[in-house]
Amino acid sequence: MRRFLLTLPPDSEGRVRLSGKDHRYLCRVLRLRQGDSFPASLPSGEDIRVRILSIGATSLEGQVLREEGIDGPSSPLGESQPLVGGSIPPIILCQSLPKGQKMDLIVRQATEAGVERILPFVSEHSVPTLGKDEEGIRKMERWNRIVKEARQQSGSPVETVVEKPTTTGGIIQLWKSFSRSHPRAVGILFHQDPLAQGTLHGYLSDCPEAVILVVGPEGGFSDSEASQFLDAGFKPILLGGTILRTETAALFAAAATHVILLESASWMPKPLIPQQSNVSPV
Repeated sequence: MRRFLLTLPPDSEGRVRLSGKDHRYLCRVLRLRQGDSFPASLPSGEDIRVRILSIGATSLEGQVLREEGIDGPSSPLGESQPLVGGSIPPIILCQSLPKGQKMDLIVRQATEAGVERILPFVSEHSVPTLGKDEEGIRKMERWNRIVKEARQQSGSPVETVVEKPTTTGGIIQLWKSFSRSHPRAVGILFHQDPLAQGTLHGYLSDCPEAVILVVGPEGGFSDSEASQFLDAGFKPILLGGTILRTETAALFAAAATHVILLESASWMPKPLIPQQSNVSPV
């Protein structure tokens, strides 16, 4: 279900005023009219509905209807989010920065696929660099805007967050720190090494508390980088027999992981329950 994300809380009377891109999205894209209502999320994460009271040329005013909240309150960031069919552990995507505008597509698709955190990083074969502070600020603003658009379009209840770009070493240090506090977390390295014979089902069969996916740039990871990830405890995997573009590999990895976790109840081995004997004791 589509869910509009409010960036500011309502006033003391429960009124919200929207203008600019928000006004255009609701009135021109969704074609809502006065008296219509739509699902929304407050900055606090609470899910509510908003009824449109009036629409002007460039802005609109709505009333929050708390008694018509949908789906109950959202889970705090960092916990498993409720999804259709059950809940899954957080998915974190570590994406080596690709060329051009490909990262925009990766952020959009990862958000739609329910990824909780996106960690861009510069690897040895990355063409982009961390850039100047001003450029980095512009990229973060654009990625945050894309996250909002993707969540509203897809209705994802996961509060996707894009972190500031780092380096390969930064990702490995973050993983080491994270895995100490989350010992059942699983780190998976998507690599074109034919020796990587593990399977997603196998890696995800022990009910992980979080899944960290690492995807390389167009040129893949260097041998040195792959060794660093493996030494840190990441598990290698090969994406089939074809070479995927980095933006395709990111979506493939996130979507496949999401589906496997979502349907885990149907394929994970069930614990054996001792059968009771019908024979009465002598």
